[in-house]
Amino acid sequence: MAGEAGVRIIALGAALLGGVALVAHLFVDADALTWAGLLLVGLAAAVAGARLARAWWLTLVTGSGSVALGWAVLEAARESAPDRDVEAVVGGLATLCVAVAVLRPPRAPDPDQGDVAHRGNHRS
Repeated sequence: MAGEAGVRIIALGAALLGGVALVAHLFVDADALTWAGLLLVGLAAAVAGARLARAWWLTLVTGSGSVALGWAVLEAARESAPDRDVEAVVGGLATLCVAVAVLRPPRAPDPDQGDVAHRGNHRS
């Protein structure tokens, strides 16, 4: 359980730092902010996608698929607006997602599930 909390903190930290870097690039003309921001948001997307699966090979597929999907959406959005504006919106959304994840109250355990940690997990 402690490992899952550490992975969650890494994903949230990467999304927050990447989002702030992308928004800051809107105001500061430094291309390093774009690369750092996109790398960190991509890392957060990979970690979030990888947490959706349990099998090691499926973890790789979902992690890389999350990054590929995010990149495809970013490239499609870049055709309709200037790059800096699109990246600032992506950064703002990443920061907003972190705020929602941090401020959301924890879920109460489901009494019908007993000792099963995750719904659908039938492994012992």
